[in-house]
Amino acid sequence: MPLLSSKLHSRLLEKKKKLDALRPLPPSTVRKIQQQMQIEYIYNSNAIEGNTLTLRETQLVLEEGMTVGQRPLREIQEVKNHPEAIEYIQTIASKNKLTESDVFTIHQIIMRDIIDDAGRYRSGDVRIFASDHRPPPAYEVPFLIGKMLDRFNQNPDELLPIELAACLHHDFVHIHPFTDGNGRVARLLMNVVLLRFGYPMTTIRRVDRKSYYDCLQRADKGNLVPFVNFIASAVEQTLDLYLRGIGPADDQLIPISEASKGTPYSSEYLSLLVRTRKIPGIKTGRNWMVSKKMVQQYIEQLDKANSNDIKLNESNGL
Repeated sequence: MPLLSSKLHSRLLEKKKKLDALRPLPPSTVRKIQQQMQIEYIYNSNAIEGNTLTLRETQLVLEEGMTVGQRPLREIQEVKNHPEAIEYIQTIASKNKLTESDVFTIHQIIMRDIIDDAGRYRSGDVRIFASDHRPPPAYEVPFLIGKMLDRFNQNPDELLPIELAACLHHDFVHIHPFTDGNGRVARLLMNVVLLRFGYPMTTIRRVDRKSYYDCLQRADKGNLVPFVNFIASAVEQTLDLYLRGIGPADDQLIPISEASKGTPYSSEYLSLLVRTRKIPGIKTGRNWMVSKKMVQQYIEQLDKANSNDIKLNESNGL
C-alpha cells in the first residue's frame, strides 16, 4: 500500500526536476543558501527538543562562537555540535550502506560533552515524554537496530525515497536506542536518505512540533501515512526555499518589511495577507518571507478585479 500521497509525490518530483535542471548552481549561491539552511536546521532541531536559544542566538553561537548570557551551557553545546554532525551525514550519504558504526558516530558527535554515554546504547529502560509508546528494553536494542538497518539497506518493500526516509526516522525513535538525543539523530538519519537521493537537507520546524509528534504517535500505532506525508510536506517546503533562493531576483524570498517597500501596503498589512494565505509565503523562525513577484501578482489581480467591478457598474448604469 502506498504511504505517500500521489499528488504530493508528483509535486515533489516536478520541483526536484526543476532544481536538478539548475545544477550546477553558482558556488556563491550554494554557500548562501546552505549557510542559512544550516542555521535554520540547527535552531529548529534543537528547539523541538526544548532548547531555548532563539534563531538569532543560534546564529551568533555558530558564526561568532559567542556564549549567550543566561543560557545553559548544555544548550550552547547542542548548537556547537551540530555542524560537524551535518558534515558527517553529508559524507556518508554517498555510501551504499548505512552501518551501526555510522549511527554511533552521529550520536557521539551530536551529544559530545552533553551526556556521558554519547555514542553508546542505553543500558536501562526509558520513557518518552508525552507519549504512550514504551520503547523496548535495553537488551533488545542492538538486535532491533540491526534489523532496522537491514530493512533500510535492502529496502525489500521498495519504498520511495521520501517513504524510506520517514520510515527510518520513525523506526529509530520507536526503538529509542540512546538515553538522550534520539530525536536529533533520527532527523539526521532521515536527511542521510534525502541527501542520498538528491533532495536538499530538510528541516522540521519548531512551529510544527505538535503535528510532528501527533504524526509520530499515529505511526507508533501502526498508521505511517500521516507521518510520511508530514515529512514529504517538509521536503516540499525546502524545495520551494531552494527554488526561490536561486530564481530571478523578483522571485527570491525576502522579509515582509522589505517586500512591502514600493507597494500600497504596510508591512503589517502585508503580513496579514500572507498569514491569511492571500499571498503565498513561508515562515522561517519567527519571520514571514515572501517574494516581490508574489506581491506584485496579488496587486495586479486585485486591480483587475476592481477594474471588472467598475465596468460592471457602468454597464448597469450605476
